[in-house]
Amino acid sequence: MARNPIARIRFWGHVALVTMVSLTIGGAFITSNYWDAFAWLIGFVAFGFGALLFFTHVRYPEKVDAACDEQNTAADFASHVFGYWATLVVFLLLLGAVLLKQIDSSAAFFWLGPVLGVGPSIHYIASVLRGRAE
Repeated sequence: MARNPIARIRFWGHVALVTMVSLTIGGAFITSNYWDAFAWLIGFVAFGFGALLFFTHVRYPEKVDAACDEQNTAADFASHVFGYWATLVVFLLLLGAVLLKQIDSSAAFFWLGPVLGVGPSIHYIASVLRGRAE
């Protein structure tokens, strides 16, 4: 694990986002309901992650360059590319399911959200664990 506080917060923030979305999906499967509270919790975690990362950048300005070097920038870019393609693939699958009357369009819209929200985070976590980012 990196000693850089910005890199640590970035990693654990992505882990927290993936965990919250996974709990939401699990809760939706278990209860076959969508809980509004989970949407608020996901938003709170995401907003808190962003705010904590901002304040860490302000608190440790000398650590920003090390946390945003070429390797981390490349991993971040690759994460967004992965998120784009994952969302596109899931969108096309859900579109096919809607056209075949297998799923309602509002449910398809709901299930597209988790992929859009955590696709880049999953790839970034994998990059850190493989040593391609800090």
